[in-house]
Order: sequence, then structure tokens, then C-alpha cells
Amino acid sequence: MTDQDAAIRIPKAAELVAETLRRRIVTGEYEADELLPPEGTLMSTFNVARTTIRDAFRMLESEGLIVVRRGAGGGGRVRPPGIGLVADYAGVLLQYRGATLADVHLARILVETPAARLLAEEHSTDKEVIARLRAALDEETAAMNDPAALTRAEGRFHQLIVELTGNDTLLMLSAVANRIIAEQVERARGTKARDTTAKHYKEAHRAHERLVDLISVGASQEAETLWRRHLEGGLAHLASGDKAAKTVLDVMS
Repeated sequence: MTDQDAAIRIPKAAELVAETLRRRIVTGEYEADELLPPEGTLMSTFNVARTTIRDAFRMLESEGLIVVRRGAGGGGRVRPPGIGLVADYAGVLLQYRGATLADVHLARILVETPAARLLAEEHSTDKEVIARLRAALDEETAAMNDPAALTRAEGRFHQLIVELTGNDTLLMLSAVANRIIAEQVERARGTKARDTTAKHYKEAHRAHERLVDLISVGASQEAETLWRRHLEGGLAHLASGDKAAKTVLDVMS
């Protein structure tokens, strides 16, 4: 290793300011939609130039943590980090890496099937959990004649399965997969026959209903098996046909 390789990089002043402000945002010291202190105040607090504060703001804005408005009444306004931002960025990364949609579906299977089992094992008597699941089913039923709305409702049901486990890390991973699969569903809807698509939606909705029934009686093994088969069936449906997308780039470019 050369001396150059071993050299310690000293962060720039703007990076240090951004790091401090970032921590204050993620710890809740600065709340959602709150306006950060004025540039002059921050310049005095950190003993730096105006350009340094503006560079720090640009870093935080690129991360989606603030929105910057110029002029009177402007400044940096806090926008708390959301899972959607992570999902969008991960989608770009997966496009760059040439990830296949089969990879994405496998990831969803590995995340959602244990989540379904966990809900049945630990939340079958939780009235709030069951009520939220049944409300999601009602949302699907109400959207049955609107393919676009039904796609969104079914996507929310999948997300809810993971969300209700209370595991934020799994929820983030699930959001990435569901964001990409939602794009795949939208694309597939334009290439498949309407009656085929409608049949698939109805079958999916019945599987969702059956899953909730299994969760509500604590049938964990059956819930996991059902959900795995359902997710594998979704992959088979979307992957069929000569015009079916194969990669993340196919559906997100």
C-alpha cells in the first residue's frame, strides 16, 4: 500500500455541515415540513461561508431530505426520508446492474412468504391487524372494474403483509421489489388480452382473501405455502408471452 492509498481523506466543510443537519433531521430534531434556520444563522453556527451552507443544502436536497426554495420566505424545508425515495434509487441501481425481473420476484418471495407466516404465528388474534387486512381486501373489491386502481390496491396489499410484521428493514426491501413489479404489471396490462388479465386479477384477489382467512386462524404453514404459490404464479403470469419484459431496465426505462 502506498502513502497515497493510506492517506486519510478530510471531509469538506460542506460535508460536515450536511452531516450535522442530516442527523438532526433523521433524529427528529428538525420535524417534517419545518424550515431550517436561515443561511445567516447557520453561517454563524458553523462558522462557515454562505457558499458552504448552500453546498450542504444541495447535498441534502439531492438525498431527498430537504426542498430548497429561493427568495423571500425561502430556505431549506425538511422532507423526511421516505421508502419511495429508496425504491426509486434502488430501481436505478438494479437497471445499471442488469438485474432481471426474475431476480426481483425471487426477492419478493423471500421477503413476503416468511412475513405471511409470521403474521399467522404472532398476529392471528390481533384485531387491528386483521381489520387492516380486510380493509385492504375491501379496497381491492371496490376497484375490481378499474384495472389501474386495482393494480395499486393489490400492490398495497402486498406491502401491508410486510408492514404489519413491524420490521422496517423488510418493509424497505419489499418496497423496492413492489415498486418494480408495479411497473411490470402496468406494462403487461397493455400486452395481454383483457379477459386474461381480468381472470388473473380475480384469482389474485381470491388468494388474498384466502391468506387473510389463514392468518386469522393462525394457520402459519398453510399461509406461507399459499403465499409462495401465489407469488410464483404472479411471476409465471407476468413472464409469459413473447413481449414479456425480462429485465428491470425493460420496465423502468
